[in-house]
Amino acid sequence: MLPTNLLRVRTAKGKIYPLYADLDDKNLRLAEKLMKLFQDHVGKRKGELLDEIAAFEIAGFDYRLVRGLSMILQRLCSFEQESAVDPQHARRAIFEEASKSGLVATDEVRVEILKRVAKQIDVSLDHLTQSFYADLDEELVLRDFEAVSVAELLKRYNLSLTQTLLFKATFINVEVSDRWKEILRQIKFRGLMYSAETRDGTFHITVEGPLSMFKLTRRYGTSIAKILPTIVQSNRWMIFGNVVRGGEFGKRVYKIRLTSAQVGERIRPAAVLENMSDIRFDSSVEERFFRDFQALHSGWRITREPSPLIAGRHVLIPDFSFEKAGIKVYIEIVGFWTREYLERKLKKLQLIKGIDMLVVADEKLACDKLRRLKGRVIFYKNKVPLRPILNYLKIKGETALQREVRDFDVSQLLLKGDWVELQKVAEQAGISEEALKRKLPFHVDGYTLAGNLFVSNRKLKEIDLKLSRMGKLSLSQAINLLEQERVKAPYDVLSALEYCIQWNGLDPKNSSIYKKRS
Repeated sequence: MLPTNLLRVRTAKGKIYPLYADLDDKNLRLAEKLMKLFQDHVGKRKGELLDEIAAFEIAGFDYRLVRGLSMILQRLCSFEQESAVDPQHARRAIFEEASKSGLVATDEVRVEILKRVAKQIDVSLDHLTQSFYADLDEELVLRDFEAVSVAELLKRYNLSLTQTLLFKATFINVEVSDRWKEILRQIKFRGLMYSAETRDGTFHITVEGPLSMFKLTRRYGTSIAKILPTIVQSNRWMIFGNVVRGGEFGKRVYKIRLTSAQVGERIRPAAVLENMSDIRFDSSVEERFFRDFQALHSGWRITREPSPLIAGRHVLIPDFSFEKAGIKVYIEIVGFWTREYLERKLKKLQLIKGIDMLVVADEKLACDKLRRLKGRVIFYKNKVPLRPILNYLKIKGETALQREVRDFDVSQLLLKGDWVELQKVAEQAGISEEALKRKLPFHVDGYTLAGNLFVSNRKLKEIDLKLSRMGKLSLSQAINLLEQERVKAPYDVLSALEYCIQWNGLDPKNSSIYKKRS
């Protein structure tokens, strides 16, 4: 984005158009000269570079274009402070020394003070003088410059120009032919209110604008502008909406309409410039809920921003999904709203059938509207409550578990070998471990389930015989024997053989085993 004072637009009949820098000879030459200027100033002060840039404005170029291009170029630069002494430390030492001399009236007195300070901190007079202002912006030194093609520079400028214009949008509608999932994820990650649907192979997305919000206007406006780089990467796109612009007679709303066919490649850089590496959660409420749920270790896997759901023509990306043993439940957190946005959200949620969806809503919302979603709404104040969500997940999990148990055919199981892990059997049978445990009797097809391990009855009989031959055994002796037999779960196998443990303290050597029957 660019500062609003560098925005170049044209208005006519209630419409507003960005004044793009066309990729013509004049603009390409300007971009090339500015690029060379930056390359030539590597190792020099930023102030010297800015002075050279100002000369282009005097030469007759539009100052907003020159400054806008230079801002894009500065984003390709690495500036560093260059000083022998920390500037703040240098200033403090000089001011303290000057205070001892009273009013500094002459250059001779000033130089004498600087000499004394330089001697105190063991640096040269030149180094001390240079360090005094070294942390000011114009004193920074250009260390590295990453050049791009002149055409790429103009495209990045045009893209930033459009972003700056959209910063003042009251809303925007987006139509794209592809990349819609990526665009929706950007919208959700940046905490924007939206509605989306698909018609005739084209995805239509409406993004509520910052000026329709009650608060967070600047942050929201920045977020809405940051989705633009992803949109223009689509093969075919269109953006239209309303933009507020101040003028001589106050603020006025203008219509904006841009299309890929109209704008062409002028605002499509070689790559998406904005990424989501700095994005976390839409709100502190969502972040706290995510952290708190993870800390429960409930067995449910929570995912933020799962795959989009399509309900009829409508498209929705829920805030979270929960998965366990093939069960999937979605959650949508409704934390801020306008009346129109809330009504569209309700309409979409009511269309979702066959998908398990919970709505978690701020209790300050229009609750009578949300209660249309009977049995699927949980209200919160400041913090999303975990208990009702866990209770809902528990009921869903139990229902799915009973269905698994009912539908599973035990005759499908084929066990081989002395030891078979329950997890592997469940994976091969396509059933959860918990359902498999419920379905199976304790003994099945020549095997006994010992904890999470199927052990062949032949192997169990062999181990039992060896244990009985050894007479009275300590627990540690029994465990050693089982480990020699490569038993992975010795305590579970002892239990399956109907052995009990007589504990005498915590040391297995002092504890013994005995058969229940005896």
